[in-house]
Amino acid sequence: ALSCSTHERHVAHKMAYLFESRQLLLSAALAASVALLLDRWLRRRGRGTGKDALARELARLEARAEAVREALAGLDEPPQREVRIWMDGAFDMMHYGHANAFRKGRALGTHLIVGVNDDESILRCKGAPPLMNDEERLAMVQACKFVDEVVPKVPYIMSPEYLRWAIETYRIDYVVHGDDPCIVDGRDVYESARALGKYRTIPRTEGVSTTEIVGRMLLLTRDHHRAAAPSPVGPAAGGRAREARTAGE
Repeated sequence: ALSCSTHERHVAHKMAYLFESRQLLLSAALAASVALLLDRWLRRRGRGTGKDALARELARLEARAEAVREALAGLDEPPQREVRIWMDGAFDMMHYGHANAFRKGRALGTHLIVGVNDDESILRCKGAPPLMNDEERLAMVQACKFVDEVVPKVPYIMSPEYLRWAIETYRIDYVVHGDDPCIVDGRDVYESARALGKYRTIPRTEGVSTTEIVGRMLLLTRDHHRAAAPSPVGPAAGGRAREARTAGE
């Protein structure tokens, strides 16, 4: 039942396109026929009292026919069907790897919806809370130009119920995630989307992650404290050295 909705929308879109094309063709044919008849009538009659009025009507019909022909030219190909992409995650300390994932995900469709995991589900599945709270992470995702819509407080694991809700509420076509494994308690977080044939992967941006960035910060902080530690020189240090020597003697 879930996979039929997209197909039905596609069929309805094609029917609407064919109906619109037929209506424009009929309008163009009618306008051209009337214009041709008026032109012939004017040529046979020559000069007469109603010639100017008929000439104006002929010009109007010709302009209408040209407008219809231009509209038909724009309908050579049906407009692109909307493809709605769903991505979700914690997006803690959002970085260019996240933005790059959004860019790649958005390129697979026409509308990108991003769900942001809530603090409790991250703590429950990862064993530690995120560094940034719900509101901060939500604001960071909303600021990304590749994201069309943001959904707050979504679960960390995509259960069948969660997936059904996302499909029915946001009319999503595909769930997208990086090609790195996402496992919780030995199970694939996105197995329900895979089973439904709605799962797509994108290449992960190598060399950057929230964990790696936190590691960099810890290293920088350690080196900073080492550089800032006072060196054992000066009167106080000299006094301590003399006391040590005296004690040794």
